Amino acid sequence: MLQRSNRITLKPGSVLLIAFCIAIALWTAAYPFGRVFLLTPFDYNEGWNVFNAQKAAEHELLYPAGAAWELVNYPALSFHLVAALSRLTHGFLFAGRLLSLAGLCLSGILSGMIVWQATRRKMAAWLTGLFVIAIFCANDTYYVGMDDPQILAQAFFLAGIYVYLRGDRKGRAIDLTAVLFVAGGNIKHNLIEFPLAVLLDLLLASPRRALRFAVGGSLMAIVSVALTIYFDGPGYVASLLSPRSYFVSQVFAGVGQALLTTLLPTTAAIWMAATCWKDVKQRVLVLLFFCAVAVDTYFSGGDGVDINIFFGYTLAIALLSGIFWARMPELPRSRAQALRTNATYLSFFAFLLIVLIFRKDAWPGRDLAKDRASAQRFATEVAFLHGHPGPAVCEELLECYYAGKPQLYDPFNAMRLIERGRLDPGVMVNQVKSRRYAAVQMYSEPEELANGEESGGFFPSPVLKAIVADYEIGLETEDGVIYVPKRDVKDSPR
Repeated sequence: MLQRSNRITLKPGSVLLIAFCIAIALWTAAYPFGRVFLLTPFDYNEGWNVFNAQKAAEHELLYPAGAAWELVNYPALSFHLVAALSRLTHGFLFAGRLLSLAGLCLSGILSGMIVWQATRRKMAAWLTGLFVIAIFCANDTYYVGMDDPQILAQAFFLAGIYVYLRGDRKGRAIDLTAVLFVAGGNIKHNLIEFPLAVLLDLLLASPRRALRFAVGGSLMAIVSVALTIYFDGPGYVASLLSPRSYFVSQVFAGVGQALLTTLLPTTAAIWMAATCWKDVKQRVLVLLFFCAVAVDTYFSGGDGVDINIFFGYTLAIALLSGIFWARMPELPRSRAQALRTNATYLSFFAFLLIVLIFRKDAWPGRDLAKDRASAQRFATEVAFLHGHPGPAVCEELLECYYAGKPQLYDPFNAMRLIERGRLDPGVMVNQVKSRRYAAVQMYSEPEELANGEESGGFFPSPVLKAIVADYEIGLETEDGVIYVPKRDVKDSPR
């Protein structure tokens, strides 16, 4: 009887509907997947991740003791994975981007498998997997395919949830779930809503098993920290826990953006959270939703935190949307019922297309053309930097990397350390005044920032003033400006 209820008979209208949902998913994926092999930075973090992968490949310490002008506040495993894959891709950047795409595809597959385990409804499972890929491509476009470890990490956390459901919360399944969570945490550590949801679910079902999960997971985490300290440096814990400024206003802005772009699946998730709490198979997904709301909202106020802090929330509402679809009839008994079912499926995918249109990101060809033009400007800037022998400082770290310049300055993290008095900007001011750097690459001109008392951009105000005084524009594009040392009057041609 169970086998018969799981069989799906597709009518012509349903086939057209599924084809339309697939078409929307492919449309949302066209731009982020199509740009992966363009040599242009998608985000500041890409250059930072590339330099750290290079350190891992060359067996340098990622976490040396004491504050420095470069700080690694991500776990080490992602850098080692990129370093290993780079042997095949012959480049750290594209290795990281391919791992990100693989993580998204795995996230879609695993999300569908989770909904299947929780509901035994094939249509809902297939659509959930498709929807997860589509919602990330539509709402978090520039993160998809970016050299950043979080999307890869979330695949491990989803695998943990799947094993947990498939193993029916038994001992070995609990242990393997903890292993997968620890592995994911060693790739990116901010998806704590997943282990928290499992722990709460176990506490409700069996405190003894909850203790096993908590103790076993904690011991594995401690071992992983010890191994990282041994292989990658004694400053690991201090670097990982380096403080950030916190802005309440940023919380409201981040939550507002997350809700605006996920309004329909969020509504479905709230409904499911209220109606399927008593279902033992589905309760952990409800807990994941509640934990994601609390955790992601709190951490969204951190300095430098982007929309990726809500990735756990995005996955939670996508999974509960799958539960919502599972409660709809797979074999509608009437035409009216079939129309309502198909319209519901269609509305979720059409909503993603509306988001793209609202953000003016609905035309992949146009956006890819912009990125190709950006890649040409990037090549020009890299060639200019390469043509000036000697060390350089870059806000866009990827430019320094491809120009063959070593990383001397971590713009984001160094600014945080300077603001807390852990680094002296006078050291860099003296280096600028002595014209140690052959070039300084910035996103914008520093004159206006240098006139104020507050720091601006990724350089403190004293450094900006020194750049204005001792450097001049050597190259300027719409993406940024590169400064070179001023020529002395006696060096000027007569």
